[in-house]
Amino acid sequence: MVDNLPNCSRRSTGGVELLQEFDLPARWTSMIQDLYAEAVHNLAQNWPDEQSLEVSYRIIEGFDDEFAHDIIEHPELHFHAANHALRQFLRDAGHPNMFPFVRIVHLPSDQVRIVSQLRSDDIGQMLAIDAVTTKISGVRPRIYSASFECASCGHVMIVNQPNEQELVEPIECSQIDGGCGKPKRQTRFVLQQDESILINSQFIELQELPEQMKGGIQPERIICIGEHDLAGKLNPGDRVKANGVLFIRSQRKGGKDTPVFDIFLRIHSLERQNVPLEEIKISEDEELEIKELASRNDIYDLFTKSIAPSIFGMDRVKESLMLQLFGGVARLNPDGTRNRGDIHILLMGDPGVAKSQLLNYMSRISPRGRFTSGQSASAAGLTAAAVQDSAAEGRWTLEAGALVLADLGLAAIDEFDKMNEGDRSSMHEAMEQQTISISKAGINASLRTRCAVLAAANPKNGRFEPVSETPFTGQINLAPPLISRFDIIWLLTDDADESKDSKIAHHIIKNRLIGTSELLVTEGSAPDPSKGSISGLQKSQEGDEILARDLIRKYIAYAKRSIHPKLEEEAQNKIVEFYVETRKKGGESSDSVSITARSLEAVARMAEASARIRLSSIANVGDVERAIRLTKTWRNELMGENFDMTTIETGKKTSVRNQERAILEIISTLQNQSTNKVKVANVIDVYNEAEKYKISRTKTEDIIEKLVSQGSIMRPSGYETLQIV
Repeated sequence: MVDNLPNCSRRSTGGVELLQEFDLPARWTSMIQDLYAEAVHNLAQNWPDEQSLEVSYRIIEGFDDEFAHDIIEHPELHFHAANHALRQFLRDAGHPNMFPFVRIVHLPSDQVRIVSQLRSDDIGQMLAIDAVTTKISGVRPRIYSASFECASCGHVMIVNQPNEQELVEPIECSQIDGGCGKPKRQTRFVLQQDESILINSQFIELQELPEQMKGGIQPERIICIGEHDLAGKLNPGDRVKANGVLFIRSQRKGGKDTPVFDIFLRIHSLERQNVPLEEIKISEDEELEIKELASRNDIYDLFTKSIAPSIFGMDRVKESLMLQLFGGVARLNPDGTRNRGDIHILLMGDPGVAKSQLLNYMSRISPRGRFTSGQSASAAGLTAAAVQDSAAEGRWTLEAGALVLADLGLAAIDEFDKMNEGDRSSMHEAMEQQTISISKAGINASLRTRCAVLAAANPKNGRFEPVSETPFTGQINLAPPLISRFDIIWLLTDDADESKDSKIAHHIIKNRLIGTSELLVTEGSAPDPSKGSISGLQKSQEGDEILARDLIRKYIAYAKRSIHPKLEEEAQNKIVEFYVETRKKGGESSDSVSITARSLEAVARMAEASARIRLSSIANVGDVERAIRLTKTWRNELMGENFDMTTIETGKKTSVRNQERAILEIISTLQNQSTNKVKVANVIDVYNEAEKYKISRTKTEDIIEKLVSQGSIMRPSGYETLQIV
């Protein structure tokens, strides 16, 4: 695998042609010998697990500035030269059968692009793209160098294959190499697969990052090609800096090429952004400002007031959202299991209580935040999917959904109750194990969904009925097991209250008056108020001190990257005490459970988040008390003091479960007392016995219908008799 390389390259500067008088492979050999001899030795030791030598552009620049600049201008020449030099170095060292690659990383900042910035001037140059992986195809073999045999004379020819979408055949049997000279129309060229060189190839789709997008603009995407050891390196949802060379292909219309071209990226090297929230840059001055804020006594109130200041009230809800932004600490256990640190919150409420506005704000303020709707999500939806992609010639590709793309961030999902069935079944794993398992069309993968979920759901009948016998789980279109995975559940009702209504109305009117016409902002006649102050403290319309949005994002990023709190012993005991005392209450009946271990972990996560806000590595009793207070608040508002976890898990109130149990016992008793050959219970007798338990005939009929539909009982001879299944 020795490439044919020119001994020089040319570039024009100011109309003057400069001839670079150096042999590129020799120059690369010199640099590798001087700076990377030890790295090459390690590469040889780890072969074939490692097949690439990473070379930093910064080091090349220090070695020879002009040489480094030429790599940007003529990347393909340098890639061939660098690979040739590396392989020759290994052959000289006694490793003739190794064919590794040189991967240039750490390109200068002026060569970094976002997808929407790519232009025709960038074609052919080496550049870097900061993006998130949204879709990958399966890894497929591609012919790199094809061997053809002439059917007429048996002569064998080697043809390089630069295009992964077209197999290039010989035009004629070359007489120079000893062939018969017949053109393609007079003979046939047979591909010799055993003699050809095959490489791994993969299609990768990159999308610009959420923080790079302008408001209201659809995110731009680019299809990339990863080959050799780069194929199979990425999963959907991975944030990466892809270094490579842009190339173009003509768009086809009606079977003909058009003068309009599509841009593709041939990936040369990958730089994973392994550091969480690496894209948030924090200066030394900003770090000092963050530490000063953390020492304030009113830091919790400051954050609570800073969350969606345009929305009136909801202090307890905003306090819980504050804890969600910071999150607890995800921990890996010695047995291989994982405990999540992200806090999931469900907002159930009547229309018009600002649920969607809260979600939208949280997705914008959270680093790596994503906003989507369960109703509008399709294809990959909220989780992930295996789809056939026309760009990859109908191959099955793995596409990431909202939760995968929000990895290490927050996923705000509106209309959560209206998501499709495919997503509904995957959400259990996505929220608790924080992974998505895909097994379809030969693709078996597990994608990470390490994000907090903030969901909003509406009642089935338009408004919630708190006094109804139907529990809240029966008033929304969500399965009880899915509801139980949320750490905090807020029920937001739109109740009439003259004093509160007056304050809300004044707040809304004032908020409209301080806003700026969107048309004027678009035309450039007025400044964008959302970009007024990017750091420091501001004033809300009520005159309260609040944090600027950009400062909040940086504060959260700094805390999540640097602070990993642990519960002190006294705090641990406080959580255990709360759990045990709550368990003692037991609920309204023998089958009721007031709290579960899942809720216990939720309290611990909130306590860790509370410590993070103070930038403290220790979660103390005060943090636990804050978590317990919030837990008690949402539980009491949802179901009162007699909180029944079984109601959430089953979707039935205690009274309903007791009535169903009573009806089943009545049917069983009557069935056993029956003198008929086929043991059955008469419906009339069931009605009469049920009245002794103060269950009305109408209620009994409803319960019987439910039990029949569930398959618990059956009607062996029409509506007159019942029988336990």
